[in-house]
Amino acid sequence: MRFQPARRSLCVIIGAIVLITGCGGRDAARTGGTIVLGSALDPKTLFPPTADNVQARELTDLIFRRLADRGPALNTLGDSGFVPRLAQRWEWSPDSQRVTFHLDPAARWEDGQPVTARDVKFAFDVYADPGVGARERTSLTQVVDSMTVGDPLTCTAWFHQRTPERFDVLVTTLVPLPEHLLRTVPHDSLPTSAFSRRPVGDGPFRLAAWDQDVRLELTPSPSYDGRRPALDRVIWSFVPDAATRVKQLIAGESDFLENISVDDAAEAAKQPALRVVTLGSYSYNFILLNLRDGASTRPHPLFADRALRRALTMALDRDLLVRSIFGARGRVSLGPFVRAVWAADTTVAQLPFDRTGATRLLDSLGWRTGSDGIRARAGRKLAFTLLVPSQIATRTRMAVLIQEQLRLAGVQVKVEKIDINAMIDREAKHDFDAVMAGLTATPSPGGVKQTWISSASTGGGLNYGNYHSAAFDAAVDSATSAASLTAAKAHYRTANQIIVNDAPAIWLYEPPVLAGASTRLQIGAVRPDAWWMDIPSWTVSGAKASGPAPN
Repeated sequence: MRFQPARRSLCVIIGAIVLITGCGGRDAARTGGTIVLGSALDPKTLFPPTADNVQARELTDLIFRRLADRGPALNTLGDSGFVPRLAQRWEWSPDSQRVTFHLDPAARWEDGQPVTARDVKFAFDVYADPGVGARERTSLTQVVDSMTVGDPLTCTAWFHQRTPERFDVLVTTLVPLPEHLLRTVPHDSLPTSAFSRRPVGDGPFRLAAWDQDVRLELTPSPSYDGRRPALDRVIWSFVPDAATRVKQLIAGESDFLENISVDDAAEAAKQPALRVVTLGSYSYNFILLNLRDGASTRPHPLFADRALRRALTMALDRDLLVRSIFGARGRVSLGPFVRAVWAADTTVAQLPFDRTGATRLLDSLGWRTGSDGIRARAGRKLAFTLLVPSQIATRTRMAVLIQEQLRLAGVQVKVEKIDINAMIDREAKHDFDAVMAGLTATPSPGGVKQTWISSASTGGGLNYGNYHSAAFDAAVDSATSAASLTAAKAHYRTANQIIVNDAPAIWLYEPPVLAGASTRLQIGAVRPDAWWMDIPSWTVSGAKASGPAPN
């Protein structure tokens, strides 16, 4: 086989892993096999409330179970189409102000203890505590008032009001936690407790090993009462450098690599042992502008000016930028939403590319071009630093193109490449001028509450640019509490038009989400909002599942 030498190399590196199917060992025929997933980032934590990068979400989704989950249609309104997970069933009160969940009596934590309704209530109290810094605390507590326990297998969520997406917010945010292990730990110490490094979950996989920033291994959990995963081991290999990750995929040292570039996808497609998989896209990328001066409450000397932000957007030919990087696969972003979300409205009016209009606007604001071609006002140059994650080649390439386009308008941009973990840390501390940023939305447009409303600028929210707009907040609130789908769409459109006009960010692109996969992997259909949720059903050609047969 073409990739066999690389597989042998991988076996030596991993050492303790002796059942890797790709190594061609004699045990391979009687195991479910091992796969290696290439990844840029270590998850840093496996504590669900504070899991704030994609890798952490991938892993916690496999180690823990929510009460219920969206079905194939990815509906977020009401509970139609939602499928049971930890809860076997649920029922609504006559006034729809509360929903009662009946838990699976066979559910067990990894240590063998039963999962109970008290675990659900305990988790809600943890998420709701501001001292924990749960990423989605605001959205959860704005919808859910409290959680009560009826008996060991019955719990009830009480809502503040009847809103169309209250069920979706609850079940996709709240991850039950083992009260018997965590009740004595102060809430504000939970994110850094031993549990965050060695979680005890109730999902299909358990953490087997974790060498931080190097690799992490999951194996099927023997306490899981559902269908046993077909694979025996799933390994995340953390390699910050994108080029190295692609080389490892082509060499057969990894089996699956998400978020490869268009160019790398073309190269992978040439390899006989690889294929390219198109993943569903809920991601959008943008230049995040800090409207305050660092972490202070002072206005940013440049970006606090709405007219200046609009001028910068108008100075960029976003269509050309996207075509230059992604070719025909790319699409210009229309705002803080993706086209795949049910509330998306592609008629939201955009700030057009108009370099002449941008220069006139900058002139009117007093920014005059100097002898060096850079504008200045009152002794200050129109210059700022743009942070770019060094591990993401597409963002780096686009940043250079942006630098040149803005130079033509008299704006000086210093592109600063920075390790992505350091960049995320600086974002959270509001320590930046501008960032080449990206977010992964959810099928619920209400997810904007974690990213762009005013309250999300503190308390664990992701509004790192400090965008504050009472009109935007009100429109989002109206959308999330609307009584009908038509009304909700109208309010979301209003909100998106407000934020596009305010330009707290320069909306760049919805990236094509491509993955390279070994042909030995059988992955079937891919869930568009969370591809990793299907890993328990993945198989390796030539491998046979060990242990009890899937039920």
